[in-house]
Amino acid sequence: MYVGDRGLVVVRLSGIDGGCFRNALSGVSSAIVHAGRHDLLITTVPFWSGPQKYLVEVGGSATPIKRVLGKFLVSFLIGLFVVLALALWGGFWVIKWALAPVKNITASAEEITSQHLHKRLPIVETGDEIASLSKTLNQMIRRLDESFQSINRFTADASHELRTPLTIIRGELETLLLDESLSKNVRETIYSLVEETENLTKIVKCLLSLSRLDSGSAQMERVRLNLADLVSTITDQMVPLADEKHVILTSQRQGLVEVEGDRVRLKQVVVNLLDNAIKYTPEGGRVTIGVNVSDRQAQLEISDTGPGIPASDLPHVFERFFRADPGRFGTIEGAGLGLSIVQSICAAHGGLVKAENHANGGCRFVVQLPLAT
Repeated sequence: MYVGDRGLVVVRLSGIDGGCFRNALSGVSSAIVHAGRHDLLITTVPFWSGPQKYLVEVGGSATPIKRVLGKFLVSFLIGLFVVLALALWGGFWVIKWALAPVKNITASAEEITSQHLHKRLPIVETGDEIASLSKTLNQMIRRLDESFQSINRFTADASHELRTPLTIIRGELETLLLDESLSKNVRETIYSLVEETENLTKIVKCLLSLSRLDSGSAQMERVRLNLADLVSTITDQMVPLADEKHVILTSQRQGLVEVEGDRVRLKQVVVNLLDNAIKYTPEGGRVTIGVNVSDRQAQLEISDTGPGIPASDLPHVFERFFRADPGRFGTIEGAGLGLSIVQSICAAHGGLVKAENHANGGCRFVVQLPLAT
């Protein structure tokens, strides 16, 4: 064996028979072997010199190779991390840029309600499916707007046309009552017809108001008024109705809560909510009305100690002609349009109304309106 200056090793083998030697010399091979504290990379090469047969082993230290491979591995991992980070960052911004039109369309779609069907979705002229979808949705919204306007016009026209014949019928029935020759049974029947005619007149009037509010054609003046004073005045007027029902009506108010709106319409909101609260509160109960400022909005709260609203009915109390279970509340007069009118008036003033039950019984209606600026 010879070990050179660079760690090369030459080995001469002898005394091995030809068969074993041919098996050993079947090919060139390489391996890493441990030599003390060092690892050597050894390559074995068969060699003949005349009749002599040799195995030549050439080797060197494996440390530089391992060092290079280690650096390559570290560089590969760092590069992989950097590439992945750049890919994620670039992908995020590409996706955000690509989905920006969808985000704008979603935000615009959330603002479109039955009262704002005149609005349309933004169209980004990208020439792709998003632009085509926006155009298709706008066409659908336009058709819905036309359908709603047609329904509102029909309701308004029908309500307006029904007012005259109902007024004539009531007048004729009241004229019949002046005939003293009528029997008691006939007179009672006519009284009943007058009451039903009056109920129909109220329903027609409510439907006309709703159609005008929904279409935006209702005439409303915008004046600056103190909501607390308006509620206090209406509460004083509703006290006799509460006393007749043996219900305690109390008012809580702040000094100045100014809003901009139509005094007549806002009065209608307060009267409808108070009337409902008194109707559904049993004798000896209490109805409380208060006005305050919350989250930079005027807030009107009406609470009662009645049986509350069934959880299954809460999502439907503002629907038109919705009536609660008569078995739970008994027979209560009304057509089921009062709360729908309240909701439409609040929406026309840029506000909202919501209903909820108290944990200890009773329910609460909350009206929120923008403060006057």
